[in-house]
Amino acid sequence: MSAETPAIWVVTTHGREALTGAPSDRILDVLVRNGVPWSAVSMYLRAAPGESLALAAGLDRRLDSFPAGAELFLYFNRNINPFLFDIKNPTLVADEVEGAESTEFIYQRMDNDGARVETLLKKLTPEECRGIIADRVAETIRAHVPAGETLVVGVSGGGDSNAMLHGLTRLGEDGPTIRPMIIKGIPDWDLGVPRAQALCDRYGLALDVVEEGDVMRLLGMEPGRDGLVERFEREFPGDDFEFLGTLLIRLALSKRAAELGATYVATGINLEDILCESLYRVSQGLAPARHPLRPIGPVNLVMPLWMCPKKIIDGCFPTYSRENYDARYPCFSLGRNTYYAMAYALQSQFPGMAERMVQGYAQIAEQVPTTYEYNEDLGFHVERFVPFPLLVKFRRLLKPADAT
Repeated sequence: MSAETPAIWVVTTHGREALTGAPSDRILDVLVRNGVPWSAVSMYLRAAPGESLALAAGLDRRLDSFPAGAELFLYFNRNINPFLFDIKNPTLVADEVEGAESTEFIYQRMDNDGARVETLLKKLTPEECRGIIADRVAETIRAHVPAGETLVVGVSGGGDSNAMLHGLTRLGEDGPTIRPMIIKGIPDWDLGVPRAQALCDRYGLALDVVEEGDVMRLLGMEPGRDGLVERFEREFPGDDFEFLGTLLIRLALSKRAAELGATYVATGINLEDILCESLYRVSQGLAPARHPLRPIGPVNLVMPLWMCPKKIIDGCFPTYSRENYDARYPCFSLGRNTYYAMAYALQSQFPGMAERMVQGYAQIAEQVPTTYEYNEDLGFHVERFVPFPLLVKFRRLLKPADAT
């Protein structure tokens, strides 16, 4: 074992950059810490001064395992500058609004002619966050929902729906008639009712609370010993309940809209949600689903937060957002974990790219629109053919063996 660590260089057509690490670090640790993609570099080792470079493998090799005087040359395999978008040393933007800062956001200014990128860190107060969200909600609603229409709004008491509700109420007479609704049936939904009620009281809105039994009747579920969560976990072990939860919310909102003679419903789907969904669909050979307006049968699903990052959303009502996080349960679905992790990694490493991709996916979705057909067996609209084994599971979910 060597007492010293080898010299490590990332070699690009734009020059070299030195990397350092502790003796116990692996090469992979050094790359991750410095934001260098492991798949983009080939490692060459000079074991001693004067020796020739030799291609080497060793992402898992510790630095203290190299001989004294060794040098590692990590050749970047494209003729680009991989450090151009480095976010480690952003410029702090002076705060323009007095008050306690609740969050921050990193963004970049690009000068293509000069091949320069300026990374900026802006700290935001709750007032600033609410202003940003209100502006983006207003842009979406004015573009997609006619003035005076009734809009049934799904709220949860969490950061997304609370920020959305704030933005909607700022529209005034130019906006739709807002009918907020929250459904119950799983613990974190139930815990969100007091928060949602408090916000609706603040805005002078009557909150429609749908109890678990009413949700089950809405779906045509026959009663049994088990509730929604227990039935889902029995029929779909290992899957995340939110897959069914988002469906339940949409169906409940659609039912309420039909009762009111309305055709517009809104949920708190945010920027990262849409990016995650779009990455999944494209990876499966499917066109992105339409956003921020998605016609599903007789209902128009509106996504007022489609261009709103979660960090800024959470900055609107920090206490409510934290309480919502504390009430959450873990997700074990590998697919959902994968695509959300991808979305956040892209957004964090390349600020502003998430917004560009979501806008681009929206354009593709309009060119190749997804259609939904009513499924008689399920009782709701679906995009694709439902295989018989999956249909059987849904039937058991709706009509359990212990039904009375």
